[in-house]
Amino acid sequence: MAGDGELGPQVPDFEGFLEAHRSEILEAYARNLAALDSPISRDPTALRQALANAEQILDDVAETLRSGSIRVGDSHKIIAWEVGATRAASGVHPDESLRAASVWFQAVVTCLLERMPGDAESMRLLTLVVLGLERSITTRIRESSASYSSFLLDKVHEAQVEERRRIARELHDRLGHGLSVAHRQLELYDLHRANKPATATAKVETAQQAILETMQNLRAVTSELHPQEPLNSLEKALLYYLETVDMDEVDIRLRVSGDETWASPTVRDESFLILREAARNALSHGNPSKVLIRVDFAPHELRASVDDDGLGFAEGCGRSDGVGLLSMQERAAIIGGTTTITSRPGHGTHVELYVPFSGLTA
Repeated sequence: MAGDGELGPQVPDFEGFLEAHRSEILEAYARNLAALDSPISRDPTALRQALANAEQILDDVAETLRSGSIRVGDSHKIIAWEVGATRAASGVHPDESLRAASVWFQAVVTCLLERMPGDAESMRLLTLVVLGLERSITTRIRESSASYSSFLLDKVHEAQVEERRRIARELHDRLGHGLSVAHRQLELYDLHRANKPATATAKVETAQQAILETMQNLRAVTSELHPQEPLNSLEKALLYYLETVDMDEVDIRLRVSGDETWASPTVRDESFLILREAARNALSHGNPSKVLIRVDFAPHELRASVDDDGLGFAEGCGRSDGVGLLSMQERAAIIGGTTTITSRPGHGTHVELYVPFSGLTA
């Protein structure tokens, strides 16, 4: 028992403790992220942003303790928005942000619990700290999520604009030329039909051939715009696409294994568009003799690839003017996956798609 002149347990100075141990807490946070092999810890920019965000959260907790009520400073909006946009651009899945927030919460609370005496006033202050910490973290997560979504929506819009431009080019190159040829041949027919009937007849035949080729090209373009059953069956959609392309002198094979129902309709749909673009690039620009499309479904992931033995390209240089390659990567990011593209001149191209399901399965 304490003597008459002795003091009972002192209420800890949480604010002073947090300030004095700020560096220690931040270092523990960084170590724990690295121990989890978080992509945030591997990216210097992402790690710098995470630590700056953590410091602002400590400032919020300190203000909460000073005021006696939960406070979150307005400064959170700028850095949270930057965090969301940066992680979206880097392809860091939102799950990693939630894991990082959990690691940060544990780092702060663990440091406080190590020195809390356990009396009622200390518990009250610790409760205030925990509530302030939770509010500051979740406020930033909401702001970052909005930024993350906004970034992806912008990218989707850009991809849609580029897709419309690509379709316009396809219509001009594949349809406009044929119609122009047919129109010119019919003009020549009208010019020669009175004096040179044999020549006029040849012009009509040429016009008919141009129209037939244009109709074939039109079917090819529209089949890309209206694939059959991409949501219900990725395999059927790919087979239908391959039936519409000119595969003369190209040995193209498709292999699908596993149960497609392990993947959600969204995953199957986006995966089809990615694989179709990869195959289209190979056939249109690679001049291959062989193309292999492989899709493997597992309960927890989808892995797919498109390999060709065509011309390939140098690192940093795309074929299909770069739009198709960027579109594949953006579509993969939307479903939480990744697309990697490797190629060397004269050694073909390898496109690999990886999608962990993590809650996206049907």
